[in-house]
Amino acid sequence: MAWLLNSPVRTLIEVWLFGMPKALFLNEVSNHIRGYEVVLDVGAGSGYFSLAIAKELNTGKVICFDLSEEMLRRLKHKVKKKGIGDKIQIINGEAFSLDINDKSVDLVVSNFVLHEVLSPETVLKEMVRVLKPNGWVMITDFLSNSMFGKLEVALHRTEAHGPFSIKELESLFAKSGLRDIKVSQVKKNWIIGMGKK
Repeated sequence: MAWLLNSPVRTLIEVWLFGMPKALFLNEVSNHIRGYEVVLDVGAGSGYFSLAIAKELNTGKVICFDLSEEMLRRLKHKVKKKGIGDKIQIINGEAFSLDINDKSVDLVVSNFVLHEVLSPETVLKEMVRVLKPNGWVMITDFLSNSMFGKLEVALHRTEAHGPFSIKELESLFAKSGLRDIKVSQVKKNWIIGMGKK
């Protein structure tokens, strides 16, 4: 699976199958950054989104947080190759216990991670904890009633939460204390949620 997450083929799969190209999510991110922000990518993997976000930053940085040492090794290689070590900080750990100071991050992003965890409430609570006042959380995931959402449910381990409906993600955001919440379906298979601290 790591080869796919690290491959140009991934973009084609997203466009043809999932219906949401990388550019659409990055456009949403760009609306919330000015170049000096600290951005946390929870479940950054090999940097598929992190590296693109780093390009938008001048004095800011992206904290890339992931459980997989293999994916982070791939990310370190890419960062070194691109010469952007000043814009990327890499942390290995669990999403439910972020090794990051309170109120130190301007924007938290996470792609296809929340459905993988047993307690999305705990993970989102951690994301909100590290946010500065008026910071934003931005999450994409599979939509529960989509074809791929149903496939995720069938294939995933029992300790995973599974994909969300729009109402479930709205409720999760609201319970975490976020405001200005917007959760919407993107084409057939994706869901994107945003909320402000």
